[in-house]
Amino acid sequence: MSTASLLPAASDAIPMSPERRAALERLFSRIGEVSSLPSTAHKIISLAEDDNVQAEQLREAIQGDPVLVARILRRLNSSYYALSHKVADLRTAISLLGLREIRNLALTVFVSRLFEPGTVHNAYKRENLWTHSVSVGAAARLVSRVCGRGAAEEAYIAGLLHDIGLILLDQTLRRHFFKVVDAIDPATPTHIVENRILTFDHALLGGFVARKWNFPDQVADAITYHHQPWCYTGPHKDLVFVVSVANYLCSRAGLTSLGVHNVAPPPDEVYRGLGLDQVTLAIIWDELDATMDKASALATS
Repeated sequence: MSTASLLPAASDAIPMSPERRAALERLFSRIGEVSSLPSTAHKIISLAEDDNVQAEQLREAIQGDPVLVARILRRLNSSYYALSHKVADLRTAISLLGLREIRNLALTVFVSRLFEPGTVHNAYKRENLWTHSVSVGAAARLVSRVCGRGAAEEAYIAGLLHDIGLILLDQTLRRHFFKVVDAIDPATPTHIVENRILTFDHALLGGFVARKWNFPDQVADAITYHHQPWCYTGPHKDLVFVVSVANYLCSRAGLTSLGVHNVAPPPDEVYRGLGLDQVTLAIIWDELDATMDKASALATS
């Protein structure tokens, strides 16, 4: 895929000179190559986007990775899914959960490998970033279902990956990443600190890499604009808004990405755009604790 269109247009959230744009393209490409997804993951993504895909095709793609199969079945049999009986094979798993949910579970396993415990710096712990990411995925699915906007299973993937840029910074630009962690505070959103220190933010990086990894455009857009949803003017506004709300709610509830709650509440236009009023927000908030508890169980299973 050509990288020419992988960054937002110059008129979007972060205007930049052609020289700066080219420099970011080179930097982000190197980061994307260092932290690539395996070929099985790309095959699963491709199959999930095919409306004519058969369950057997997805099973064949997954079963080629025995470690992946074992981890899927382990997670499927964890407390998160609360199944009445143990599942021991992929055919049964797919028939119980459906293609999109199995796709999401497989991608959750792949992405979790990028977040394996390691880095601790001040309030930041890598495993807490993973818990936050899984929780935002689950919360985004909840918000999508309650307000009836966006596809719930796409909302999960977009929420799961919304902070992929942070883990890439942790892995590839650690010294600069630590400067960001040291500089954040409850009054200043992380993306503002990043732009001051790095001249770009994790959302821009994450959206770029998501496109490089061939994730759907709507997922990449939600990642890119989850801190600045009001800047988005494309065709996937519902999903962008859903992830923005889910990220804020999880951070406010205590599951933060970097150990500090500094996510600004989305503007009123986001809530209006999703048709969220006090009643629907109350429904989401009432269900959020249980949703995050289940997500935390999935993150650690």
